[in-house]
Amino acid sequence: MAKGRPRKIGVKRTASGRATRAGAVPANMEAILRRMKMFGLSEKDARDQKAATFIGRLNLTDKKALISNAQYDAAISFLEVYDKYKRAIGAPDALKQSGGVGSGDNTEDYARWCQNAKARYNAAMMAIRDEQEVLTNRGANLYAALDYIVCRDEQHWHMVGDCRLALNALAHHFGLLGKTKRLTMAA
Repeated sequence: MAKGRPRKIGVKRTASGRATRAGAVPANMEAILRRMKMFGLSEKDARDQKAATFIGRLNLTDKKALISNAQYDAAISFLEVYDKYKRAIGAPDALKQSGGVGSGDNTEDYARWCQNAKARYNAAMMAIRDEQEVLTNRGANLYAALDYIVCRDEQHWHMVGDCRLALNALAHHFGLLGKTKRLTMAA
């Protein structure tokens, strides 16, 4: 009788003697369970890719979505613009990404790409500035809310309202809310 390696006790086996995989826990289930416990999400929401960020979890909240889908899309669009801007100016975080346009080549195409990335970022910041000017008496700081909640992905509940206002301005800027007329304060 040939001796093989010793079998693990308590492992179900198929008729051929191999360990069965039926009923095995998926590898990412521990992370999903942790998200459910930490953030109070349902299993369906914890499996969603949005649950990885604070702004995504604000969008996933069950009955009262604190961040609408248009605001979430504006946050994602702003993150893309911000990332390209950081690569264009050569910020240290952006150097982790390599290859493609924005890799540091000193060609005419790269210079044009950098100029375009800076212009798009400045246009987005102008949209936020215009909204900030409307809210001067309220004491809101849209820049800080956008920086901490969207860019740094930090959880600051007291800034969610200001972040929503900034994301509304960005959603209008990116054309995600349609061509509705925005309110402005009379001078």
